[in-house]
Amino acid sequence: MVIVGHDALTLERDAVLVVPLSEVIGASLVQPHLADNAGRPVGVALTPRVGEIAKGYLKAPRGELEAASGESLDIALRAALDL
Repeated sequence: MVIVGHDALTLERDAVLVVPLSEVIGASLVQPHLADNAGRPVGVALTPRVGEIAKGYLKAPRGELEAASGESLDIALRAALDL
């Protein structure tokens, strides 16, 4: 999962806004393939399934997205949410 909510909102709530990842679904404009800062693939972002989960469900952070993946995810979220 990738946390996508604003930091200030995330700090105030008991839950976080996330986009789940898949390793079996093909990538598209609305569901881009993502990689971490080291260039390792992390999966396809299932942006139509963006939702909220309790913070207690999460474990330790696994890393950060590379800049290009962050931009792709931003575009995909805007397209999926019609923003």
